[in-house]
Order: sequence, then structure tokens, then C-alpha cells
Amino acid sequence: MAYSRNPTQAFIPENETSRVRALSKSTVQSSYLNQESTQTTNRLVSFITLPLIFAVLFFTGNANASAVDDLNKRGQGEMSYLFWKLYSAEFYATPTNSDRALKLEYYRAIDSKDLVDATKEQWNKLGYSNNNIQRWLQPLYEMWPNVEAGSTLTIRVTEDNISRFYFDEQPIGTIQDKQFGEAFLAIWLSENTSEPGLRKQLLGLNK
Repeated sequence: MAYSRNPTQAFIPENETSRVRALSKSTVQSSYLNQESTQTTNRLVSFITLPLIFAVLFFTGNANASAVDDLNKRGQGEMSYLFWKLYSAEFYATPTNSDRALKLEYYRAIDSKDLVDATKEQWNKLGYSNNNIQRWLQPLYEMWPNVEAGSTLTIRVTEDNISRFYFDEQPIGTIQDKQFGEAFLAIWLSENTSEPGLRKQLLGLNK
């Protein structure tokens, strides 16, 4: 039988056909491998990136957290001396008073030594023994920084009578002495405080 080839049909030798098929197969395999590599890279990036995002969110949340966020504000007031307003004070507590906190925001710069000396003076007025006062003052001299206008200093006394101090919402030290926290809060909250008006404001007694 005579074979008639369509003149418009391209003729490709067998060896050339095999080469074309091999190239096509190689291209498909390369594309598949590239796709797999891209997917693997994406998974790796996600694996690394997600924990970093969570870590940033966690530390950002902690940075913005306050030592009194979980407490209820009982009252607030301002401390003045002659013609100057020295600081504002806020008192916080749980409903059962198991945890209590006092937050001071200063209106002017005060040296840390002056802060501790003023604390000593108030404890003397309240009648605490010199031995106790000296024991309590030592960690304060070491712990408290100088304050500027806008600085905050917070003490939180926990249910087990451990006292934790925060400066601008950052922890700066802990005092384990079980008597310290009550004595410190007494400067503002005792019935014998030198500022009875401020005490009433902090305890919400003037409402």
C-alpha cells in the first residue's frame, strides 16, 4: 500500500521525539520540585514567623500591663505640701482585701533619698520601733530610684504579706518581711496618718 504523508504535518525523527519527551518530562519534574520547594519554604517561614508574632504580642501585652489591673480602685486623692502638689495617690484592693496596692504618680522630681527619708519620718510619727524602721529602710534605699514628673511608684501587698514594688509599671524589687507591707500602707491608711483627708479619699469614705 502506498503511504501518503500529509505535507502540512510536521515530521519529527524518532530520536528527536524522545528528546522532546525527555525535556517535557524534565520541565514537569522541575516545576513540581520548584512548587514543593516553595511550599516547604512557606511552611518554614510560617513555622518561624508565627512564634515570633506570638512572642511580640505576649511581651507587648506584658509591657502594657499594670500591677493593679486585676484590682478594684477604692479611691484616689492628691498630696500637697504648702503650695506644691507632690503626687496623686490611688488605692486598690480585691473585694476581700486579700491583695492591696497603692499607686503614686509624682508631679515633680524628687531624689530617692528624700523619698526614703520622708517614709522614715512618717514611720516615726506612727510610733514604729527604731529597730523595725531601720530594717525596713535598708531595702528601700537600695531599691527606690529618683522620680521625675510623671513617674509612678506602686506597692502591691499580696495575701501572704509579700510586698512588691513597681516603678513605671516595671518590677524593681520584693520585700519578704511580713510586717513591712502593713506598715508601709499605714502611712496613708492608718487612723493615725498625718493626712486624714487623703486617707478618707483613698478609702472612699468621703463619698
